[in-house]
Amino acid sequence: MVALVLARPEIGSLSDLNNKNIAIEEKQSASSGRVSAAFMAAGAAEVQFSEGTRGAIDRLISGEVPAAVLTLASREAAEGFPDIEGFRTFRVPLAQKARL
Repeated sequence: MVALVLARPEIGSLSDLNNKNIAIEEKQSASSGRVSAAFMAAGAAEVQFSEGTRGAIDRLISGEVPAAVLTLASREAAEGFPDIEGFRTFRVPLAQKARL
């Protein structure tokens, strides 16, 4: 699985999101621990995920947050996701769930 993250253009890498609030949709918030671990592995150890009354993408576009987790997708689907002009797209691989 991969977290698709859309960020403002001044965000050059995931580490630029350190100590920032990241918008996340309620349906992805259940996986926020895995997403947080992936951000940590990418150099952004201190990010806060926040849900809001408005959608994550709306909060990003309005400037309320510097980045938003759009969705969790398979690696194949994430690779097919188009770049969006005026934003940076990050594809953050999540650790595999342990199988018992």
